[in-house]
Amino acid sequence: MRFGLLALLLTLSLYSKESTVDCNQIFDLRKDEISKELEIIEQKRQSLQALKDANEELMAKKEFNLRKKYEEVEAKEAEANEAKKAALEVYEKDKKVLEDIKSAKNEKLSNAYLKMKDSKAATILDQMSQEKAAIILSHLTAKKISKIMAKMNPANASKITKILSSDMKLDLNSTK
Repeated sequence: MRFGLLALLLTLSLYSKESTVDCNQIFDLRKDEISKELEIIEQKRQSLQALKDANEELMAKKEFNLRKKYEEVEAKEAEANEAKKAALEVYEKDKKVLEDIKSAKNEKLSNAYLKMKDSKAATILDQMSQEKAAIILSHLTAKKISKIMAKMNPANASKITKILSSDMKLDLNSTK
């Protein structure tokens, strides 16, 4: 549009009755056009700057919130790790106590059979399941085992011997 206006002014001035062209008038018109365009450009620049500032502020808020959430997650993870560690410590303590109880129970039962007469022990063990009898016998001395088994039913004694000689882990609490 500006070039068209300029061309029109030039054409009019060339073909007009007066052959002299007023250059100052053309420059003033052009100066006004450029000033208006500069104002429009400045408004657009300010709008872009405001949009950029708002975007940066939003990104900063999001980054702050994300960092805050990350710190919360790390704190929860550390808390969970501490709770897990405490639970494992309690578990290990309880496991040790349970093993001590089992050991004391086995020792008490073994002592009872050690003090019992061989014939009475053989009668009791003959009436138990062979697995349970093998477990009880496994906690006795070899001398006591031989005396009790000598007085047991030979078939039961044979099966219990097979159980005792197998690779089974014998524990009083493991059978029914």
